[in-house]
Amino acid sequence: MNEKVQSGRDATDRFLGKPFFYFLFVLIAVRANDLKKAEPILYRWLGVESDLPILRLLLWALCAVMIGFYLYRLARGRIRRNQPMILCLLALHAVLAVMTLIYRGASGYWLHWATGLALMLALDMGLQRERRSVLNGFALALSLWVYVNIPVRLLYPGGINEPVPDVLFVPEWLIGNRVFYYRIAFPALAFEMMYAQFRRGHYTARTWICLAAVTLTVALQRGGTAMSGYAVMLAMLLLFNRRALPRWANPAVMLGVSVALFIALQYFHIQEHFAFLIEGGMGKDMTLSGRTIIWTEALKIIKNYPLTGVGLLPVEYQKELFTGPYPHTHNQLLEILMHGGVVALIPYLAMIGLATRAALKHRDVPAVKTAAILLMTFIFMGAVDIFHNEPIYYPLFMLLADADRLEKGPKLPCLSLGGRLRSDARGQWKNVE
Repeated sequence: MNEKVQSGRDATDRFLGKPFFYFLFVLIAVRANDLKKAEPILYRWLGVESDLPILRLLLWALCAVMIGFYLYRLARGRIRRNQPMILCLLALHAVLAVMTLIYRGASGYWLHWATGLALMLALDMGLQRERRSVLNGFALALSLWVYVNIPVRLLYPGGINEPVPDVLFVPEWLIGNRVFYYRIAFPALAFEMMYAQFRRGHYTARTWICLAAVTLTVALQRGGTAMSGYAVMLAMLLLFNRRALPRWANPAVMLGVSVALFIALQYFHIQEHFAFLIEGGMGKDMTLSGRTIIWTEALKIIKNYPLTGVGLLPVEYQKELFTGPYPHTHNQLLEILMHGGVVALIPYLAMIGLATRAALKHRDVPAVKTAAILLMTFIFMGAVDIFHNEPIYYPLFMLLADADRLEKGPKLPCLSLGGRLRSDARGQWKNVE
């Protein structure tokens, strides 16, 4: 009997040790927001009429499988039990779920929450025992979306749904419209880099191909927020490529920068000093396409419900609340405060604190630096955008929660374009071409 149990464990370990296991789940999970729109297209392609949410049911099933695997391994002692990052995420989701139920909000968000949690568990489970497989699976799945998107973007420059009056949102390519593509593209590049850093100790041809694809995607689809975020991300990657992250470069400090930027825009109107860039280069007005108007209205709601927020409301009701063009607050902290109040903000800030502590502790490890830079990029863009309903967002915190698992080889500094690392007589590591 014991031999059968051990054989079952070995089979499970072998299965979970394959990149394809993570690849399949990530490939579907990161597009949870679009499955409802994809189902009618699938049925038309199959030539059948049905209202069955088959793709969403498949994703629910995959989430259940992933969570089941995690709980099985947790019960068997195959992974560590104490993981405060996951507890913080569960607390945040619990507050949002309760407030959404109380105010009879949009329960459709629950699939996004389940998917984000399952992705976090997949990362935690994989980084503890199958580090190469989980990094490779995430990198391949995210990059595939970017690669397939490029020819579609070139074939349909106005979007698959053209012609339409609103060229900003309605025309969608495989990774979204002009605005939201970076939510997959940026993590794709970061996971490719982390896999190369962890596996090889240097960037590979695969890494450079992904960099070129992401850069081309940004150039083709543009979008002010994405271009600004990509510039910040690349600047940090270049500055800290060969040295440890300085202590001031961490998620907590970047959150402070994001808050300061919001205050400067909302209360001091610094955008007026950059009218030539905002109106000419980015094509926005001085309200940043209505953001400052929405922030004012969101602050009124938060003032009335400061502790608990009002839950995740249906889009139709949000459009009645906001006179601007977008049915959300366009600021990550405001979004959490409006939906869950201070009670939801506390676990979110705790997640940033945990990520910061890990980033500082392992700031000289190449893969940890890349993970920290990716998270800081999203936190920076959180001044004018939201990510809490994006399945791939919260797993970014998990990369730093498991930062000790990303250590491999030398800690200082590190990456050549294609060389290897070798220790000299004094034990110092250097690049050898």
